[in-house]
Amino acid sequence: MINRRNFLKIGSLAATPFVFHGQWMQAFASMPAAEQWNYRPDRKLVLVQLNGGNDGLNMVIPISQYDNLANARPRILLDKNQIIKLNEETGLHPSMTEMAGLYANGKIQIIQGVGYPKPNMSHFRSKDIILSASDALTVIDTGWLGRLLSSRHPEYPAGYPNQLNPHPLALTFGSESSPVCQGNLINFSPAISNLSQVYSSDNNQETYPNTPFGDELRFVTQAMEQTESYLGVIREAAGKAKNMSLLYPAAGSNTLADQLKMVANLIAGGLQTQIYVVNLGGFDLHSAQVTSETEKLKGAHPSLLSKLSKAIDAFLDDLKLMGRQDEVIGLVYTEFGRRIVANDSLGTDHGTTWPAILFGKVAPGIVGINPVIPVAATKNDNLALQNDFRGIYTSLFSQWFGVEKSLITQLIPGSFPEIPVVSNPVFSGDVYNRKRHSIQVWPNPVTDKVNISCIPENNMIEVRITDLNGKTLYQQSHRVNRNSESQILIPVNHLNSGICIVTITDGNRTFSEKIIKK
Repeated sequence: MINRRNFLKIGSLAATPFVFHGQWMQAFASMPAAEQWNYRPDRKLVLVQLNGGNDGLNMVIPISQYDNLANARPRILLDKNQIIKLNEETGLHPSMTEMAGLYANGKIQIIQGVGYPKPNMSHFRSKDIILSASDALTVIDTGWLGRLLSSRHPEYPAGYPNQLNPHPLALTFGSESSPVCQGNLINFSPAISNLSQVYSSDNNQETYPNTPFGDELRFVTQAMEQTESYLGVIREAAGKAKNMSLLYPAAGSNTLADQLKMVANLIAGGLQTQIYVVNLGGFDLHSAQVTSETEKLKGAHPSLLSKLSKAIDAFLDDLKLMGRQDEVIGLVYTEFGRRIVANDSLGTDHGTTWPAILFGKVAPGIVGINPVIPVAATKNDNLALQNDFRGIYTSLFSQWFGVEKSLITQLIPGSFPEIPVVSNPVFSGDVYNRKRHSIQVWPNPVTDKVNISCIPENNMIEVRITDLNGKTLYQQSHRVNRNSESQILIPVNHLNSGICIVTITDGNRTFSEKIIKK
């Protein structure tokens, strides 16, 4: 399972191997710079985790399979005329009127039949699989987003926060950091419960025992102090903006809406954090999923679906009013779905696949077909796999974050076809368009010359190299050919060994990359 002791990974990242698809691999510190991805603060990902295993058949309802579904769950299935139609084939639970409106306005994508081969129906193990992007038989102790961040920030947490990276790289709302952001060495995601949170490590210890325990204690202390140091910039961002949507439910009545309201506040306040993790619990409904056979519109599951719908609607409305609607994609996921046949307690038991929902700047519509429901389903029948969840991750890496395929294959074990998840992706499969928005710096580490390649937007590019304290070691403007691929060679053999920061200014865009001078 993913290590839930989020800060207890000790050792040098550059030399730490880890299990990756059953094999030992070296950490990302040695990865060539050309295979890395360029940070885009205007590309934010919000993960909404539905804890407990959501009953997707009661959320995205296969109208075309209604009669067979009614045979399988007559005591909890809604009347057909109560379902909100998205089209003639598929509908939403009537508690999700806001989500239906978002779908009609092109802000929602539904992906049918999401899961993985040989599914595991244990909450803990299935969560580990979903959060780490492993297969059912392989244990990976890093999160799929933690590995992405490790590829960009191999030295983390040493030296963080700093002038180049003053804001958290990821942020979890809750009591503990999300395993999805677990890196090789440490979790990249501080956890906060509210924007006025105050934390103090109260640790005055300067020396630690020369033992494994002392090493762990020192590292835990460092991580706590780092979390404390980020709270200042988080509170500063929160104070620079106010939520504008009037659609948020009353504070305390919808925990997901409360979390997303804070996310919107921070985005509007200029926090450069790229990954946010929020959650809504209570979906493990083996009983009392609905109030009664005669009150199927009420109960625990309709209430949860209503909270999900209202929270996302208010969040997207807030982003639109703030002018930030094109900066965010959200993913709603769970650890597994539920069985086709309902049990005798007005509930459903652990199952296999589930429908994922993406929201925001997405390619709207429905991916896949309605799940097929047998005429006489048994309690052992489950829904077929249509879309591997790792295909969604692969698509987000490629289309939203602009990660090169060569790196994606290292981040996500296996090979999975992309799903068109992004509306008009900034990063397309076309090589020229991808390079158009990126600047490459290599080799890294470097001995004598740094190579910079890009398709510039201006005729002059300024290159500046500084040390970690901000001292300028090199600064010069270079003439290039606008809109055509250009390369610049910068001699660095005169620089001392150590970490430097290369900053390239091309008109209104600025790119920074850390390099190691041997």
